[in-house]
Amino acid sequence: MVSHPVENADKLARSLVSKSLAACVHILPKGTSVYSWNGNLCEEEEVLLLVKTAAEPNLLTSEILEAHPHDCPEIIGLDISTGHQDYLDWILKSTKGTP
Repeated sequence: MVSHPVENADKLARSLVSKSLAACVHILPKGTSVYSWNGNLCEEEEVLLLVKTAAEPNLLTSEILEAHPHDCPEIIGLDISTGHQDYLDWILKSTKGTP
């Protein structure tokens, strides 16, 4: 039995935060993705997770790949060049980004 995307997202978000791989995970449910996969046009409901972290990228990626139901989940990183310093400090303190 395949679980619902929101249930998968919630479980993954809680795991990442509890393991200090993320300071916060924002769950954006009910998105629809249209994409090409193995020569087929696909459309399905997906859930987007915004993971705020300073953790080592390979640790985070490994954890997501282990828990994710798809063969090729979307995992991309966006570098933060500026932001509210107190918030950025909180991310560092809350994750394995702290030296």
